Amino acid sequence: MTTIAYRGGSEWPAFPAVRIQLSGVIRLQAVTTWGKIDTGASRTIVPLHLLEQIGAYRHPRQVAGCRGYDGTIRVLPVYEVDLSIDDPRWPDEVETAFASTVVVGVSCEGRASRDDTEVLLGRDVLAAWHLHLDGRNGHYTVT
Repeated sequence: MTTIAYRGGSEWPAFPAVRIQLSGVIRLQAVTTWGKIDTGASRTIVPLHLLEQIGAYRHPRQVAGCRGYDGTIRVLPVYEVDLSIDDPRWPDEVETAFASTVVVGVSCEGRASRDDTEVLLGRDVLAAWHLHLDGRNGHYTVT
């Protein structure tokens, strides 16, 4: 069984994350970034600047209503991307490719920089895996 260390550094406490690659469905450009494993997120959330960078397809008539922690409801655009795990620590036998995945785009307004934004991998992707989060020891396993 492969054990993957939580990602720490600038954020405390450390958190489960994996390197991912995103590309638009016509694959003009790809970007590799961190995907934070967020078991509380129903859908996968991607910053708009990354979606624009890869030329992701925006569904013209589809939106997602999202309720924030404070109860505020926002209507957000929906995009289609190809998402894959691009992390050498990832076990070979675990699913890594999610073609034509529908994600929600969010603005990064108010952030100090675009560098402090990350993708939130929601239960729509996480449902493909069996995860064991070991926060006490700062690692997780995936099968």
